[in-house]
Amino acid sequence: MTILDALGSAEYRQHITLLATLIKLSYADGQLDEREWEIIQSVALKYGLNDPEGLKFLRKNYQKYSLDTPFSLDERIDQLYQLTRLVFADQKADENELKILRRAIIGLGFPVDKADLIYQTALDLVRSGKSKAEFDEVIRQML
Repeated sequence: MTILDALGSAEYRQHITLLATLIKLSYADGQLDEREWEIIQSVALKYGLNDPEGLKFLRKNYQKYSLDTPFSLDERIDQLYQLTRLVFADQKADENELKILRRAIIGLGFPVDKADLIYQTALDLVRSGKSKAEFDEVIRQML
């Protein structure tokens, strides 16, 4: 499925807006490096969006999209994991990247009163190399 075709479906629109947010997060430190782009491409493939031209389009137009809140908790946790993982893709957590991640936690629909704790926990889990399953379990227990 092409990225432009996917815009008609609510589920796929959420995936597109996640990719755009990942790109925005990547550029927060001034550049999108190779490791960050690899993560973005792997997330696109995970959602069946394997259109190189569509990814190029998103890379140029990412600012036109804002994160859509997924309905399912599984999707919200998965998107939080992908965003947090991208923060550390270049081995450093830039201040602008951290600001975007913090806002994304609220945008993903996590409880505002737990946002700071979720933010710090997500960073700690990814920084320490915890698996996706461990990340899911810990975040789920916090809710």
